[in-house]
Amino acid sequence: MTRPDDIQLEHMPTPVDPVVFRRVVGHLASGVTIVTTSHGSDMYGMTASSVTSLSLEPPLMLACINNAAPTASAVSQAGHYAVNVLGEGSAHLAQQFAGPHRDKFRGVDIVPGALGAPVLSAALANLECRVVERVRGGTHTIFIGEVVAASAREGSPLTYFRGGFGRFEFERDDEAYRRARRLLLERRYGADTVLSLDEFAYDLDVDKASAFYALTRLAVDQLVRRDPERGYVVAPFDVRTSDEAFDARSAIEAGVIDMTAGRLTPADLGGLRERFETMATLLVGDHFIDFDRYVDANLSFHEYLVSLAGNAALSAAFGQIGLRAVMVRSFGASPLTSQAFIEVQRELTEALEAADTVAAKRAAFAYTELAKARAREILAETGGML
Repeated sequence: MTRPDDIQLEHMPTPVDPVVFRRVVGHLASGVTIVTTSHGSDMYGMTASSVTSLSLEPPLMLACINNAAPTASAVSQAGHYAVNVLGEGSAHLAQQFAGPHRDKFRGVDIVPGALGAPVLSAALANLECRVVERVRGGTHTIFIGEVVAASAREGSPLTYFRGGFGRFEFERDDEAYRRARRLLLERRYGADTVLSLDEFAYDLDVDKASAFYALTRLAVDQLVRRDPERGYVVAPFDVRTSDEAFDARSAIEAGVIDMTAGRLTPADLGGLRERFETMATLLVGDHFIDFDRYVDANLSFHEYLVSLAGNAALSAAFGQIGLRAVMVRSFGASPLTSQAFIEVQRELTEALEAADTVAAKRAAFAYTELAKARAREILAETGGML
C-alpha cells in the first residue's frame, strides 16, 4: 500500500491554470447577494455570489470576500454583516455594488439592521450575521456568521452564471445547442469532420464558451465524439447503424412479449397505456408537435414495456442500444413523420391488453420496419450519411 509521502513529487498533477479554473467554476450557477456592513459612520457593500448557508443548529452563514475589497476589512473590524439576496429584477443593484463606486448606496432604499448593517429593502431575503470565525484562504477571507435575524418575501432569485446575471445565459446556451444540433442534423458538416472550437463558435455566432457547451451536449446526443488527438469530430451515422439499432429493439421487445403477454396486471397495462397516450399527443397528422418531447415519451413507452419482464439484464441491454441518439439522428432532420408510427404502437398496446402474443409481436416488428424505412428516406434526402 502506497502512503502519501511515498508519492514522487514529479508525478503529482500541477495546479490548474487560473484562467481555466475561473471559466470552469463559472458553470456553477449561484444566487446573487449583496453583502453589507457598517463601521463607524461609513457603510460598505459589495456584490457576492460565494455566499451560502453552513449550519442549521446553530444557524450559520458563510461569506467569502476578496481581501482587496474594502468590505472585507470593514466586516473584520465591525464583526458583523448582512446578506441581501437579490430577486430576478435586481440585476441593476448587482451591477451597482459590483464596481468601485464612490457611493454604492445612492438611490438604494435601506433600513438599519439589528447589528447596524444597512439592510436592502428591495432584497428578496435578508440575513443578519454576527462574525464568529474567520478563515483565510488564498486571496479571500471566509467569514462565518451566526444568523441573528432573517426575513424573506415571495419571488425568484437572481442567478449568476458564467459572468452574467439572470436566465438569459442559460437560454443563450440552449439556443446555441439547438442551432448546432440543427446544423448537424441537416448535414452541414460531413462525417468525421473535426469541429474546431473557434470555427464552430463563428458558425454559430456565439462566444467560445457557448460553443463548447453546445459540443458537450452534442456529445451526449452522440452526434459528435471526443477524439483524444483531434478533439470533437462529427460521428458517422448510416443506414446500417440505424437498422442494427431498431432490429435490436424489436428482438428484445419480442422476447419480452413472449415472457409477459397474458401475465400482466391491470396496473402494468395501465402504466403502458398511460405512456402510449402521452406519446400519441406529440405526433399528430404526420407532424411532430414537439420532437424532443416525442422522443422522450417514445423511449419512456418502450423502456417501460421492456421493464415489464422484470429482468434487469434485458433492461440494461435495451439501454445500451442508445435509441435516443439513433432516433434523433434518424428523424430529427425533419418535422415530417407518419401517423402510422402511432397507429402501430396503438396496435401493440391493445394487443398486450388483449393478451394476444401474436398480434403484439406483429405490431412490434411492423413498427421496426416503419422506423427503418423512414430512416432510410431521411438519410437519402440528406446525403446518405451523417
